Amino acid sequence: MALDLDGTAVRTDGTVSERLKRAIRECHKRNIRVILATGRMPQSALRYWQELDLSRGPLIAYQGALVMWVPDGEIVSRVALPDDAARTAVDWALRHGLLTQVYVGRELWVSREDARARRYIDANHIPALVRSPQEIVDWPEPPIKLLLQDQEAVLDRLRDDLQELMRSYPVRIFKSQADYLEVVSDRVGKSVGLEAAAALLEIPRERVVAIGDAENDLDMLEWAGFGVAMGQAPDAVKTSCDAVTGSVDEDGAALALERWVLHMPTQ
Repeated sequence: MALDLDGTAVRTDGTVSERLKRAIRECHKRNIRVILATGRMPQSALRYWQELDLSRGPLIAYQGALVMWVPDGEIVSRVALPDDAARTAVDWALRHGLLTQVYVGRELWVSREDARARRYIDANHIPALVRSPQEIVDWPEPPIKLLLQDQEAVLDRLRDDLQELMRSYPVRIFKSQADYLEVVSDRVGKSVGLEAAAALLEIPRERVVAIGDAENDLDMLEWAGFGVAMGQAPDAVKTSCDAVTGSVDEDGAALALERWVLHMPTQ
């Protein structure tokens, strides 16, 4: 059982429902493994792993760019962006005035600290280091991903331009939230991470269930033996899934576990 975090397991107020916690405890009783598949960095995802009281297992982080055992911290796989691709995308984002977030090693670098950056930092419970345009590309190693933020309409207007600019680079560009545009290696995806995690746990694909709500979850939902879209997911995600549950604030993830994993009468 693979759960996306934001918009799936984590509600809009940043909390996890007691109903979802109960459903996960019932999964544990029935020897159903539950793991997290998120775009967050491990430091941010681990607090939810602990809150949900998940057992030892592989965490899929950075949109699948990193798979690591929790709580051990042993890295199974890690795929960074090509250096030249990352520099090109960062330069473009800075020229267009986007809040630019660069994930380098275990650190988050940001192009400025404004209200938008502060909301992200507070919601993800992680520190961030502000870097000037010159400093932000002076990384010791290529970043594992980039996250660009602005108003939804601005990102929608600029997305095609970035896609065209990056066409010759081996990268994927997608939205993880309405106001988040992410750039990762084209060898990265939650489906790639989930396939690796299932192999580590010796669970066949047809016995894997995944729940998600956004464009970045789509490949994972299609790869899983049974994919469930949250109620607020875009239509393109819903139509590609085996089932649709309630929205995140309607406890859709818990309802999905009860109905399609635990086969319990739902409330």
